[in-house]
Amino acid sequence: MEPPSLEVVIALQQLRAQPRWKADRDIVHLRKRQRRGHLTADVTMDTYNELIRSLVQTPTSLVYRYPVAGRNYYAVRGPMFEREWLVIFNRDGTLETAFPPNAIDSYVQIHGFEYLGTIGEVLP
Repeated sequence: MEPPSLEVVIALQQLRAQPRWKADRDIVHLRKRQRRGHLTADVTMDTYNELIRSLVQTPTSLVYRYPVAGRNYYAVRGPMFEREWLVIFNRDGTLETAFPPNAIDSYVQIHGFEYLGTIGEVLP
């Protein structure tokens, strides 16, 4: 396995410090997860962000590169609330989404995610 790029290290460090969403997208994503039954109606934005923070701070969570249209996005995968979640973010650590895909193995394969290692292996 090749050493992780500085880009993914910086993105993960930014995300670990404080989950950041694109402008006005945080509540939209929370409500979508609630509508789809991924989170209960009483879950707050703080709780959703804490779920994300927990996943990206767990040394055994898996890290992927997700190339899209010539740009690198990254993802962290790990268990939370009895499901496997996928947190997708851009190169500066801004969140794109966080959700528990059905058939997560197929999801990452079909969408071309490239495994980079665990959080413990990727972060110095």
